[in-house]
Amino acid sequence: MIEEHFADYDEARTSAAIEASDHLDGVVERLTALVDPSFPRAFTLTFAGRERHDGQAPISFVVTATGLDDAARVLATLPDFHAWYQADAASSEDGADIVYVPEQSHAGIPSSGEFVDLRGAQNPAPLPPAGPTHPSRARPAAPITGTPPAPAPAARTSH
Repeated sequence: MIEEHFADYDEARTSAAIEASDHLDGVVERLTALVDPSFPRAFTLTFAGRERHDGQAPISFVVTATGLDDAARVLATLPDFHAWYQADAASSEDGADIVYVPEQSHAGIPSSGEFVDLRGAQNPAPLPPAGPTHPSRARPAAPITGTPPAPAPAARTSH
């Protein structure tokens, strides 16, 4: 490299690295929000009501929550779940005959079969911020001047 262009090259390289770092910080924050266990996402809770005695499949409810315990709390507050529970309880003098099915309750929506999606009946969960929440890093104040360094010759490989 020509010694007189080294300062320009070094400045351009530093500026590009700072911009890439800022972008990467934003990507990391978004990915962290997506995999953060405290970030609300879909959960499936499955219950078998009185219909299980007739050989019918259990019913799955999908809600937005931060975990299975939170999903159970959320589900208990929703009118559609209460209506289903009350219908089961009203069908017998013995009250509701409902069993929680933990092996069919999980994070995400069911991969097959039918389910009752109650996510629309909930209050919307707040979304994480779209960009970095920290102040931007300082950038070089002076514009990059001069000609960019010449690219290195392409390497040849034998295939």
